Amino acid sequence: FTAGDDYASATVAALFGGTTSIVDFAIPEPGQTPVEAATVRRRLARAAAADVAFHGCVVTWDATVPSQLAELMEAGISTVKMFTTYRDIVLAESDTIRRVMQELKRFGGMVYVHAESNHLIEASQEWLAEAEALDVTHHPQSRPVIAEDDAVSTVLATAEMVKAPVYFAHQTTRSAVELTAAARRRGVRAFSETCPHYILFDESVYGREGGEGYVCCPPVRSRPMVDALVGAVLSGMVDTLASDHCCFQMTQKHSARHDVRFMPYGLPGVETRMPVLFSELVVGRGLPIHDFVRMTATNPARLNGLFPQKGVIAPGSDADIVVWDPHAKWTVHTTGLHQATDYTPYEGWEVTGRPVMVIAGGEIVIDDGKEVTRRQGQILGAGPIGV
Repeated sequence: FTAGDDYASATVAALFGGTTSIVDFAIPEPGQTPVEAATVRRRLARAAAADVAFHGCVVTWDATVPSQLAELMEAGISTVKMFTTYRDIVLAESDTIRRVMQELKRFGGMVYVHAESNHLIEASQEWLAEAEALDVTHHPQSRPVIAEDDAVSTVLATAEMVKAPVYFAHQTTRSAVELTAAARRRGVRAFSETCPHYILFDESVYGREGGEGYVCCPPVRSRPMVDALVGAVLSGMVDTLASDHCCFQMTQKHSARHDVRFMPYGLPGVETRMPVLFSELVVGRGLPIHDFVRMTATNPARLNGLFPQKGVIAPGSDADIVVWDPHAKWTVHTTGLHQATDYTPYEGWEVTGRPVMVIAGGEIVIDDGKEVTRRQGQILGAGPIGV
């Protein structure tokens, strides 16, 4: 499956939602090296309207990887995404993760991990296949909670032994967040990310008409688990709130509704991330505004090696400023968004708060809901992760 957006459309959508910089994954195609994948993505990103940084990606270890990691760091890519799932596509073996951690530590880089234990997922899917129960309504069972917690524990043990930092993308359970926090108390530089859909939806969405539109990996969890994760966010245990934007069409999703193993995973969310989080957490739950800024802007800049160029309003930093109306009430509709997809998981949501002016690189690019300038975004160079 091919995603529906490109750098132009995705970054315009980001700007309308109050996000002035994105960080994309340079995942190698078959036969590509990590450096080649990053080179291709950087070239495509010249069409971006917002600023763009990158995560590298390593799938398998060979003798060239140390020099490639050094080359990525020299090119301003100091984070590397690794997966503990998706066999024969991007799954990295445990020893590969260890070796990459060791190498990146030398340069001040950091591994970002999609943490789900693949052998547990494959076992779950095998049992569901025997029961002819792999349609969208069984998606949570096909990628169970225990697979996420197991992978987080294993990766944390590796990071602790190597004494390297580690960042967990899109954590979905309080137990995974607590494992990360406990490691941090032991001195491991370990960080937790979650996403709007994991704290705003529960697994009942998979039983709805159009439930395939919510299929992502890991899945959204049960209501008690969602409530517990929200509590972790409100108590300061989560470091960042990211979009994990992945833009497919409902027709693509629907084509594999009968078997989620073959469905394109992910939700569109780069434009709605900031407004729905502000509305639900700040307005709805009383999250202090400085915590909202910390998790959506300052910490993402720090943990991607972009601070203080990004994530702060200060002399010498980029003039990226979002003017926010905290009282604006509006309704989310796909037709009013700029993401290159035919649906939004937030269709019909009543939202309070939205950006009214977006300044990127010192230029007003969005004003009163209209694009007034189409600038060319910078390709950002990340430095060492200063945490």
